[in-house]
Amino acid sequence: MPDIELTQKKNAPKRRPPKKRRKMGPVETFLSGVLPWRGDSTGEAVRKIILLVSIIVLFTAGFIMLNFYVFRDQRNTQEVQSYVEQKKENPTDDTITVLMNDSDDEDSDQSGNEQKQVEILSDMLPFYETNSDFVGWIEMYPYIQMPVVQTDNNDYYLHHTFEKGPNENGTIFADYQGKITATEMPGNLLLYGHNLITNNYFQPLSHFRKEGMEFLKENYLIKFDTLYNRNKYFIFAVFLTNTNSQHGEVFDYWNQVYFRTKSEFDNYVAEVLDRSYFYTGVDLEYGDELITLSTCDFSMFSDMRLVVMGRKVRENENPTLDTSTFIDNTGFDDDGNVKRKMFDAYYKNYATQWAGRKWDPSYIKDFENYSVQ
Repeated sequence: MPDIELTQKKNAPKRRPPKKRRKMGPVETFLSGVLPWRGDSTGEAVRKIILLVSIIVLFTAGFIMLNFYVFRDQRNTQEVQSYVEQKKENPTDDTITVLMNDSDDEDSDQSGNEQKQVEILSDMLPFYETNSDFVGWIEMYPYIQMPVVQTDNNDYYLHHTFEKGPNENGTIFADYQGKITATEMPGNLLLYGHNLITNNYFQPLSHFRKEGMEFLKENYLIKFDTLYNRNKYFIFAVFLTNTNSQHGEVFDYWNQVYFRTKSEFDNYVAEVLDRSYFYTGVDLEYGDELITLSTCDFSMFSDMRLVVMGRKVRENENPTLDTSTFIDNTGFDDDGNVKRKMFDAYYKNYATQWAGRKWDPSYIKDFENYSVQ
């Protein structure tokens, strides 16, 4: 038995010592940890491929988001800034006569090709020459300074720039239902603009909600110059509203462009004041021109709207307000009821209800339907 064991050991093949791997540098070490590498098992190679694909997807998504929220908006901002500089170069109230389509003329043909001479503000001409949909310039200095356009629908400029380039950031536009012309303005001029994280378009309106009364006291005036006239508006309401019926009552503020009767005007303004974060004491009466700035708000649901409304400064009226008289209507009263009118989902979320109409009825001239609710 011992001789057999010796024979078997003598004839057995010799084992080769394991081959030493070449020492890799830091770059190779990193790459071999991420990329499929010689000597990897099948499972390890699959793991690395999945990791590599995930990294590529992550970087692609990040680039898309940066392009959407930053790069593209920066390009838009640069374009708008050039318009701001251009407007500053020609600060004049001089007028100039140009040929344009006249939508006021009832005798004009329906094709819209008939033109007539119209007098416009000369500093508006460059913008009109760039885009014939241009109708005016909105300004809440220094936060908002942009051209405003208007066409025959409320969709196109949600996705196109002032120069009509495709862009999901869009531009600021006026509701198509209330035409802005040389001789007519809608009773309620509605302007829409996106709320972007890069602080452009109508994003600055969020300061009214986030910073409250102090911001309002410094920014209670809206300027909107049309092609034809200079206009200023006192802010009289700022409110948040729901647009989805599954969350409760929907206040369709966007559907009131003209007021046919005093009662229609009064009831609409009362609904606005019921919802307002603040009262500035601005008086309103049937026949006043209103302006409504509307943007998205994401503080509670994705389909909320933040709305800022103003009343046009009347002829020979002092364009300043006594900010010491402003009233803060935010928060809750002593009984835990929310001061401003909201909607079912809000009441449920905060376990509260509306405190009822408390504002001074003298805000609306000869308001007959006032009642404490």
